[in-house]
Amino acid sequence: MKAYISENVQGIYAFDEQGNLIAKREFEAPEKSLEKLLKGKPVEELINLAEELMKKGFNELIFEHQELARKVKAETGINADYKFPNPAGETLRKNPREFLGDEWFEKYFEVGVALTRLGIQEQSGARDKMVIQAIEALDDIDKVINLLVARLREWYTLHFPELDELLPKHQQFVTFVKLIGRRDNLSETSMEELRFSEEKFKRILEAAEKSMGAWMDEKDIRAIRDLAEEIDRLYKLREEIEDYIEMAMDDVAPNVKAIVGAKLGARLISLAGGLKELAIMPASTIQVLGAEKALFRHLRSGAKPPKHGILYQYPDVNRSPWWQRGKIARALAGKLAIAARVDYFSGEYIAEELRNEIEARIKEIKEKYPNPPKRKEKPKPKKEKKGRKFKSKKEKGKKFKGKEKKKSKKKKKKKERG
Repeated sequence: MKAYISENVQGIYAFDEQGNLIAKREFEAPEKSLEKLLKGKPVEELINLAEELMKKGFNELIFEHQELARKVKAETGINADYKFPNPAGETLRKNPREFLGDEWFEKYFEVGVALTRLGIQEQSGARDKMVIQAIEALDDIDKVINLLVARLREWYTLHFPELDELLPKHQQFVTFVKLIGRRDNLSETSMEELRFSEEKFKRILEAAEKSMGAWMDEKDIRAIRDLAEEIDRLYKLREEIEDYIEMAMDDVAPNVKAIVGAKLGARLISLAGGLKELAIMPASTIQVLGAEKALFRHLRSGAKPPKHGILYQYPDVNRSPWWQRGKIARALAGKLAIAARVDYFSGEYIAEELRNEIEARIKEIKEKYPNPPKRKEKPKPKKEKKGRKFKSKKEKGKKFKGKEKKKSKKKKKKKERG
C-alpha cells in the first residue's frame, strides 16, 4: 500500500490512496523543523511517522521532495519515492482551515517570518562572509595608511626634508618618526632599534647634520609623533587581520588557499560574492574576475578582451612573459573552479594533486611557447598618385556624347524660334 506524505506549518500528515488522513505528527519547533525539511533533511517527527506507517502495513511512502525521499529510504529502509504535487500536499494546500483552524493565515505568517529570520541569520553568519569582510577591511586599512603616511611625510619633511628619499618604505619612515622625533635625537642606540644597516645609518646621520629643514619645538614634534604612533597601530592591526584571514581560509576554502594563498583566495571569494557563488562560476569567469571594466569595454567597443583579472597577482602569472600569462591564468582558473567546488560541496582536501597539475601545466606552457608570437601586420593603405589625373576613353566618350546632345538641343530651339 502507498501512503502520501506532506507538511504544513503545524506538522506532517499522511494520507492513503483514497485521500483519508491515516497519521500525523505535530512539530515542537515549526520553523526549525520546516527549515530542515525544505533542505531535504528528515526530522525526528518524520522518522517516527514513517516507522508508524511501516507497522500499519504501508510499504511505500510518496514525498514531494526528492532528496527527502532518498534520505528517508536510506535511514529507515522503507521504499520511498517522490511526486510533486502529490495528493497529500494538494489536500493540505486546498483546505488549510480544516487542518489549522480559522487562524491558519496568522500561523503561516508567523512561521514564514521566523523562517526568513533564520535564513538571514544563517547567511550573515557564514564563515565566507566573515572572510569577505576581513579582506575588505584590509583594503580599507591600506587606503587609510597610504593617506596618513602621505600626510606624515609632508608634515615631517618640513623639519627633515632629506629623509623622504633616504627612507622610501612607508613603515620604516613611520617607525623612524615614532622613535626618533626631532632629528637631533639621532644616536647609535636609536638606530639599532630601527634595525638599519651601518651604511644607511651614516647617510641619515650626515643628512641630519646638514639638513635644511625648519626647526620644531617640542609641541610641534609631539603632534607629529602622535600621528606616527597611530599609523604604527594601523600596521599592527593590519598584521592581525592578515593572520585572521590565514586561519579563516583554512576553515572556509582550504583547497583554494593552498593553490593561490589566503589573501588572493579571499579576494576571489569577495569578488564572486561568496564561496557558493565562486563554486558555481565557470572557469572562464573566474579567469577575468576583477577585470570587469576591460571585459565590458571589449563587449561594447570591440577592444582586446582581458586575459586575466585579479589572478595577475599570482606569482607565476605576473612573472611570466606577456604571451604566456593568458594561458597560465586559464589553467589556474580551471583548477580554482575545481578547488572551490570541492571546498563548498564536499570539503575533501585535494590541493596537493591540483597544485602538481598546475605546476606541470605551467612548465608545459613555458616549454611550448618560449618565444612571443609574430604580430600580424596591418595592411598598408594604398597611396594615391599625385599629379594630373588622366581620364579613360570611356569617360572621354561619355563627355563627348553629352556635349553633342547639348548642341543638338540648341539647334532645335533656334529653328523653332526662326
